[in-house]
Amino acid sequence: SPFFAGRDIVNLPNPLDTRMFRPIKKEIARDLLDLPTNRKLVLFGADNATHDPRKGFAEFCIAMHSVKSMDLDLLLFGAGRPLELTDLGFPIHHLGHIPGDLSLRILYSAVDLMVVPSIQENLSNTIMESLACGTPVVAFDIGGNRDLIDHQKNGYLAIPYSPASLADGIDWILNYPSPQDLSENARRKVMETFESRKVAGKYVKLYQEILRKSK
Repeated sequence: SPFFAGRDIVNLPNPLDTRMFRPIKKEIARDLLDLPTNRKLVLFGADNATHDPRKGFAEFCIAMHSVKSMDLDLLLFGAGRPLELTDLGFPIHHLGHIPGDLSLRILYSAVDLMVVPSIQENLSNTIMESLACGTPVVAFDIGGNRDLIDHQKNGYLAIPYSPASLADGIDWILNYPSPQDLSENARRKVMETFESRKVAGKYVKLYQEILRKSK
């Protein structure tokens, strides 16, 4: 922007309480939610997720028709009323509204993959929370998603608005030979960049620099 040309730019990301959002053993999380233990689980959700076109639910449905991986279930959550869905080729679990951070932590930990196909995005709390719980994310390469997802290290950045690329990302993660590596990379990314005490330190450093320059 010409308005900010020549001015100092400081990036202060949203912080996350990583003591709350941290991994739970997958088998324990699935047992708590009464979810199948012998299938891959793919998660999609947000407030009004199935009705707000910005959340990319239409793109998600198209992508699922192209996913080649089998033996997987879909989990949908959010405050919006579930749609009458056509057959996407996989069993669907409607979870409705998830009450509170602890329940979200359990849900993120239970699944193998989170899909966030938003067509508009800033710095997604959903992506950050999922990564903090050790769950990789597939999302379009838009907005702040690149700040959170390191492509093919802790998730997959799909070509913007392409359901086919989204499907490729889902298959890539579900078939990755070392899923624990993706999980560890996901958690590490958040701890190194978005952990609340580290972000607070960036604020303190900025304030100290401003005070120093004002003397």
